Amino acid sequence: MAHYSVTHSVIALFVFLCSAAPAAAAADYSTAPAPQHCENSVAEAAGAPRISADVPLPTWHWRRAGALNYLGVAALGAGAIYVESAHGDPDPKWKGTNGFDESVRDALRLRSQGAREVAHDVGDALMYGLIAAPVLDSFATLGIRDGAWDTLWQTEMVNLESFAFTSFVSSLVQNLVAREKPFVRNCRNGVCEGDQPNRSMPSGHVAFAFTGAGLVCNHHQYQGLYRDSDADRAACWAGMGLAAADGIARIMADRHYATDVVAGAAIGLFSGLLLPRLLHYNRLDKPKPEQRTSNSVIKGFTFRPVLSPGSAGLACDMRY
Repeated sequence: MAHYSVTHSVIALFVFLCSAAPAAAAADYSTAPAPQHCENSVAEAAGAPRISADVPLPTWHWRRAGALNYLGVAALGAGAIYVESAHGDPDPKWKGTNGFDESVRDALRLRSQGAREVAHDVGDALMYGLIAAPVLDSFATLGIRDGAWDTLWQTEMVNLESFAFTSFVSSLVQNLVAREKPFVRNCRNGVCEGDQPNRSMPSGHVAFAFTGAGLVCNHHQYQGLYRDSDADRAACWAGMGLAAADGIARIMADRHYATDVVAGAAIGLFSGLLLPRLLHYNRLDKPKPEQRTSNSVIKGFTFRPVLSPGSAGLACDMRY
């Protein structure tokens, strides 16, 4: 079976199965009692470092996933599976190229087949790593470290929506455009270096890589997963750099033209960087620091039970 088709199909099946979970499960998350705490603003909760046990758990302050989100993910997942199964091996419709693609190919394409295979493997590793990055990153911080399972659930739903969108759109466009991949020029007696020779535009590897990088940037910007602004920015830039490296590796491996990589990056940036903001985070930038201040002397209260042998009580912490 074609290598990239497996990528699409596995991700599409994953998002379809996850979105088909009973609605009651989502209701359990949405109705679970939130930790008792008060905060100045969404931005303060997202950016403030949590350095002691007295700091409240991170909570989800943005639009929650609802029935339409679950249905949308299911529809996109089912659509990607259908496109892959019914139209995953199109006949070539576009064999032409242009001066830009040719110049970039001449500059970056590796000369030996062995080197191109290594570049192909590197591209695979970068793509799968960036697919896993926003999922595992949020699980390690919000889940294992903080135990903020409701926030983690909402964050993973954002990831799921973006990857489902990327899977469907990139697969659909690939099969509609049916552009011939550059390595086809070197096929001999029907034997080629790669598979799916007519699905060059856009680069699916790059689309998924930039989706993952965009999600990493969003989660670190709005939720401050590392509790340090410099570390959160570094995670974002590292993701974007690795996604760009994936695009270069695909050209070096002679699996895509430069315009294929640009198209894949555009899909991934929309899906991973813009779509979560349109559907959930609902803002393009965090409030400026001066907007986070409050005129109130008392910043908030936190209540917690106090239990000891033979007695019980309620403690109140005041922040000011």
